[in-house]
Amino acid sequence: MWAEGTVRGRRQATARKLGLKLVLTAQILATVALTALLIHLLWSHSARDNVADVARQLNQEIVSSIRHELRGVLDQAVAAQQAVGSIFANGTITPEDEAKRDFIFLALLRSQPSLSWIAFASPDGSFFGAQKEATALGERFNLVSIRWDPATGAGLRRTFRFRPAQAEMIFESDDTSPSSYNGVAQAWYQRAVREGAGWNVVSSFPAAERAGISSSTPLHINTRFRGVISVVIELERLSQYLQGIQVAKSGTVIVLERDGHVAAAADPRAIAQQRQGQIPMLEELGADNHLLSLVDHTIRSRGIALASVTATRQDEVEDPRDGEPYYINFAPLDFHGWVVATVIPVNDFLASIERNARTLLVVLVLLTLLMAGAAVLFANTLVARPLTRIAGQLKHIEAFRLDQVRHIPSRLRELDGLSQALQQMSRGLASFQKYMPTELVRTLVSQGIEARPGGSQETLTVLFADLAGFTSLSEKLGEDVVPVLTEYLETASAAILAHHGTIDKFIGDAVMAFWGAPIANPHHARDACAAALECVRNMAARRAAMAEDDPRYGLRVRIGINTGRVLVGNIGSAERLNYTVIGDPVNVASRLEAVNKRYGSEIIIGADTRTAAGEAILVRQLDWVAVYGRSEGIAIYELLAMSEEHDLGRFAWVREYEAGLAAYCQRRWSDALQLFRSAAAGRPGGDRPAEIFGQRCRALIADPPGEDWTPVAVLMEK
Repeated sequence: MWAEGTVRGRRQATARKLGLKLVLTAQILATVALTALLIHLLWSHSARDNVADVARQLNQEIVSSIRHELRGVLDQAVAAQQAVGSIFANGTITPEDEAKRDFIFLALLRSQPSLSWIAFASPDGSFFGAQKEATALGERFNLVSIRWDPATGAGLRRTFRFRPAQAEMIFESDDTSPSSYNGVAQAWYQRAVREGAGWNVVSSFPAAERAGISSSTPLHINTRFRGVISVVIELERLSQYLQGIQVAKSGTVIVLERDGHVAAAADPRAIAQQRQGQIPMLEELGADNHLLSLVDHTIRSRGIALASVTATRQDEVEDPRDGEPYYINFAPLDFHGWVVATVIPVNDFLASIERNARTLLVVLVLLTLLMAGAAVLFANTLVARPLTRIAGQLKHIEAFRLDQVRHIPSRLRELDGLSQALQQMSRGLASFQKYMPTELVRTLVSQGIEARPGGSQETLTVLFADLAGFTSLSEKLGEDVVPVLTEYLETASAAILAHHGTIDKFIGDAVMAFWGAPIANPHHARDACAAALECVRNMAARRAAMAEDDPRYGLRVRIGINTGRVLVGNIGSAERLNYTVIGDPVNVASRLEAVNKRYGSEIIIGADTRTAAGEAILVRQLDWVAVYGRSEGIAIYELLAMSEEHDLGRFAWVREYEAGLAAYCQRRWSDALQLFRSAAAGRPGGDRPAEIFGQRCRALIADPPGEDWTPVAVLMEK
């Protein structure tokens, strides 16, 4: 009943899904309606468009932007001036304190990007200031001091130049030269003495002639007049700001003084003259700029008095040259009688309206194409895109990444059902995943290796790992031994996979793995050693967390590693295959795993593995043995650590052991016996191999062998 209800529920959910034809039809109808609505909105907008209002709004935005920029610059200057005056008046520093005064000037100048000068002039004519100067290499800061000598009527100017570097100032150069610049003689100084704080138009500076405006104010300390503070803004900065303003498509903007001088303009010639300390006349600039000449023509022909412009006015005029219409707007800036004038070509907007009309015609012609395009887009969204994502899920199945297969929901019942079927199929395949090395299957699929008998000779590294004491533990725990075995196999598998190994098979409590296939790995020997050490460390960590009376406490892992040329590939019959390795190096690796029991070691590697891993590992030569089934002897090594570890000093006893091994081979058994004893004493907990060689040395001393004696130990068991 429950299953029947579940099926019925799924059918009802599927019935609620929309059909493909219905959805496509509805989408096309909706596209037609939306297109008609868009056409209506475009036409209505074009019909209501008023060019004059647009131009007026544009002018208001430009004027507002300039007012905001100018007010910000002026406020920066006044704030800097007040800060300097407050510091002097409060006695924090005195105007004569050169080092602190210069520091304050530079700090304020650097923090206010719009300011060009911060200066102080004393009643004796001396001048002290900081200047921010634009150069080809960036901004530079200058400290200028002019000591005026009233007796001689001349001054001595000292200039220090600095280059900013993050939070510091780097000194570049300094020079000293005569100067005729008298601070008391400057108009900004005299105006401040007469009238108090206020603004001035300036052009004369100690370093160069530049057109600018300055805010100057007298400094009184304890009612005593001490001089005048001046903060300067170069008009070039305002002109550069105007250059960044987009006036319609081809218009321009200028700032005029009440007498017709151009305070700022988006014109390169105006900027060039300002850099020379000149404030050009509008008529002069109009000679080379027909938009500015049109402003001058409008002022003259319509008798506009700039001093009387107190509100925004807009005039539509024709260019005397070609009769093209323009909007000329004038608006006051509320500073020094300045007026903003904008020139906006009417055709910049009329052309847009004409383009809109043509666009409407094109829209009507292309309506059918748009409907088809909308239908294609709709089909792509509801059909193609979900199908692409479902194809991606199929690739997960192809690569045997079954855990990444997800249900791709869709409003179309056909696609939704397909995605559900793929997810159910992945769940079924996942049930078989537990019976095969998943990573191996995934790698074989990604490499395009066909599942048929065959192989090739390759140089690989093979590892065998086994649990010591597992048989007795199995007898004690019975069926409860399965979780213990699972935990161990998971530990070994994680270490192998973490170091790019391929798990071949599990044989009871044993694990067989190899490196270098099916993906080539030039460091196969090193990675196999690293995996073995990680496995041993993980087992040791698990033992450390157990009580000594825990039956699992005695479990130790024994590992044998060997490198050599083996046959690797799909080995088996046409019906059942196993991707594995076979060959004599594989047999030797299996024997080395068992040899650990004889020497009390955990990891033994063959000579070829030692050579292939090179300096990446720390080992000691354990012995020369003839493993079971072989007549010739081979050198075997105990793997101790990776060379990259930082606590290798704990293996200092290895030198004693290997020295003893060398003496043993040279038949100096008494010396070897002492060295083996020293090695066993130096290793915490003793050393089983040293004890074995000690026994051999004593036996050889008691009964010396003949001249044909060799140090090879023959192992009679597997």
